Amino acid sequence: MQIEEKIIVVRRMIDDDMPKLEVVGRSLIGFPRPLPWQMEAEAEDKVYRPTMNFVAELDGVVVGFLLGDIRSLWYGNEMGGWIHMVVVHRSYRHLGIGRRLVEAFCEVCEQKKVDAQVLLRDGDEHLRSFFKFRGFGNGDKVTLEKECGTRKERKQN
Repeated sequence: MQIEEKIIVVRRMIDDDMPKLEVVGRSLIGFPRPLPWQMEAEAEDKVYRPTMNFVAELDGVVVGFLLGDIRSLWYGNEMGGWIHMVVVHRSYRHLGIGRRLVEAFCEVCEQKKVDAQVLLRDGDEHLRSFFKFRGFGNGDKVTLEKECGTRKERKQN
């Protein structure tokens, strides 16, 4: 089924959207997460200003969202736009909704003259491909980890 792009509306998130995020998130895993999407979005909104949170609506129903902000991280990084999560309801995948959310985020980054950035798990080729196709490339950050706690214990059990 082809859906015309004009009926997919991407806009800034408002407070009334918060309860709708859980429905979208639940479509991915089938049950509420320990930290619901609503709490995550509200925390983003309260802690990181300016937030750059967006929702995608199809016929007035929220079917996806992007949580992000503009901030400087530590370690001497310049101000940048950071995408924290992009979530599209399972029933509405492959309609360009994720692409449109990322485009809206990047448009604001361009207006603010900051680079858009996202952190991904190493080996997550699906997300890497999604973002590379949208013009994202490897940055100059590297994460190093040492197993000292619970992950090490889980492997031993």
